[in-house]
Amino acid sequence: MYDVLKDILVGDLHVREEDVMPTATREEVGLDSLAVVELAAALNDRLGIEVEDYELLDAGTLADVARLMAERRPEG
Repeated sequence: MYDVLKDILVGDLHVREEDVMPTATREEVGLDSLAVVELAAALNDRLGIEVEDYELLDAGTLADVARLMAERRPEG
């Protein structure tokens, strides 16, 4: 799931690829609250993952976001 997250961050949200590391925080990659809302929408639209923006804001690192994505991934 981390690679999918990285693709969305770089491709859709225009985060610099060199900034995207599992240990990076959302602040370190430049995700403000609006970008987090956009990320939540992208996860829902592209992957069917239901996640709220506040859950993404509470995630400590990108690895934590990827873990949340894996937990919420629709079965099938």
